[in-house]
Amino acid sequence: MKAALFDLDGVLVDTQKYHVGIYKQIAEEHGVTLSKQNIDALGGVLKEEGAAIICNALGLEATKENADNLYFTKNKLYTKIIREKKSDLLMNGAVELLQRLKDNHVKMALCSASSNASEIITLTGLDKFFEEEHVVNLKEVKYGKPNPEIFLQGAILVGEDPKDCVVYEDAINGIQAAKRAGMYSIGYRVNLDHNNLTYGQTTADRVVTSLLDPICYKGLYSSFNGTASNCKVFVFDAGNVIINNIECLAGIINEYQPTKDQIDEFLLDFKAYIAPLMDGNMSTKEYWEHVEKSMNIKVKGDPFAKHFHPTLNQPIMDVIKNLKDKGYRVVLGSNTFAPHAKIMEDIGGFEYLHKCYMSHTMNHYKPHPGFFRYICENENVKPEDVFFIDDLDENIAAAAKYGLNTLHYSSKDKNKKLKEAFSFLA
Repeated sequence: MKAALFDLDGVLVDTQKYHVGIYKQIAEEHGVTLSKQNIDALGGVLKEEGAAIICNALGLEATKENADNLYFTKNKLYTKIIREKKSDLLMNGAVELLQRLKDNHVKMALCSASSNASEIITLTGLDKFFEEEHVVNLKEVKYGKPNPEIFLQGAILVGEDPKDCVVYEDAINGIQAAKRAGMYSIGYRVNLDHNNLTYGQTTADRVVTSLLDPICYKGLYSSFNGTASNCKVFVFDAGNVIINNIECLAGIINEYQPTKDQIDEFLLDFKAYIAPLMDGNMSTKEYWEHVEKSMNIKVKGDPFAKHFHPTLNQPIMDVIKNLKDKGYRVVLGSNTFAPHAKIMEDIGGFEYLHKCYMSHTMNHYKPHPGFFRYICENENVKPEDVFFIDDLDENIAAAAKYGLNTLHYSSKDKNKKLKEAFSFLA
């Protein structure tokens, strides 16, 4: 990633509560209580859209005159408050994060739907992080979030492709806008229960509760990935890293020809049991016995083994061989089922590795920190002496948070990133 695009209210400054509070006050003066749906809809929208939302909630016709009058009243109160509260507006960790990104030459732009954005960043001193030409001009933005226009404008200002931009947002509207722009997103203090922003089912790519959390930057920008040449131990994931062609569920479903309802039931059940399978608390034999009983399907042998046909990923194998030849310690660090480990060994996937750390024998699986702690302790190294390569961002984020150097081996340019990271071997 090359650029960071920031929302303002609710991310860098704690002002969203004033927006909502004033609109609530205005509504109460009209004898109306704003619903949660009304409040959520206000996140990231342009002033005209916000005023129209409140007009509708108050039972007023959303004419331009009514919306303008409402916004004028609201903004007069809001401007007074932010000037009074200017010393208390900054979010904890905002300056530290911006300074860290600036020091590491990450391009930054402010993409806020607030018409007060320029005044707020001046009041709080944040203007030193955003060049004037890197603040999106709202006069050039026709639509508010969740429309992606504001973030696409931000990418243009910093001169980067949308796919190389990271968006920092606190509102679901903003996160959806980032996704629609094809950008990576970090959800800051988003309500996880209501918006289902988890590692398993992700709306935001990462979720943080503090801007001081290292996963706000680690594993995202090349300048924070660490230097591979200074590391003592190199940890490679298996699936989609050391090996390709890892999908086996499609073959299982094709063999047993379940109905659509049975497929849905099987996939939901598998999701519930994948943790005990990966951490070794359930054998695959026990799992298929469970499937037989719960779904009334006669299972033959171990379908996980029968339908697993991996192939070696040659670019990764070349790096592993080169590392080992030059005296570096190279190990596997992967979430595994027992039958898959045997098949990977048979095709030569472990031939050049000094040791294999497999979740089903470790009783720890990624992205839990215990997985990385176990490897560091057994290798007798500090986290900063380890370089970790994985294809899943949640695992990269967890490794970075634990202090490991990382390479996210994903996307079309993954082998280019691999070559750059290991250029010291040439």
